[in-house]
Amino acid sequence: MIPKSALSKLVLQKSDLPKAFSIFYLGPELMADQTGPRSDTTRFDRLGGWVGRYHRSGSSKTAGPLVISSKVDLFKNAGGAKKDFELYRRQLLQLGGPKEVDLGKLGDQAEAVTTLQVGAVKVRSYAIAWRQANATAELELNGFEGKLTLADALALARKQEDRLRNASG
Repeated sequence: MIPKSALSKLVLQKSDLPKAFSIFYLGPELMADQTGPRSDTTRFDRLGGWVGRYHRSGSSKTAGPLVISSKVDLFKNAGGAKKDFELYRRQLLQLGGPKEVDLGKLGDQAEAVTTLQVGAVKVRSYAIAWRQANATAELELNGFEGKLTLADALALARKQEDRLRNASG
């Protein structure tokens, strides 16, 4: 079980990222962070949530992510986290035109999708959700097509997964 006292350390920290990243927001999840079927902040005996948002400047030649959002929700028990993960899974698969991504092993359960926005420039996005013990986590990141890879996304997800695993003892 992950204790509530660990909540603020369960998302990616600035020290987990390259120096070019700045903190946009690091703190408790706000109402706006909970959308759709996950908007009830008391769902499934939820104890609380935390979010870390980071960004950096760059051009279409910049490799890796430009924007990163790392979230976690903590529940009284693993049963609540399992129910929340199912909501995450449905939410991810309902995104506009997502393509499922093979993550390999991540947490106790995991789901990921990628999307491509086409405009003046092409922007690649990844959304990864997983459950670890009594917590659910989500990592969203985007960058320019051809410059942001699944390997980039997974490397950051594994850093956050390590934080969750270490907190669960």
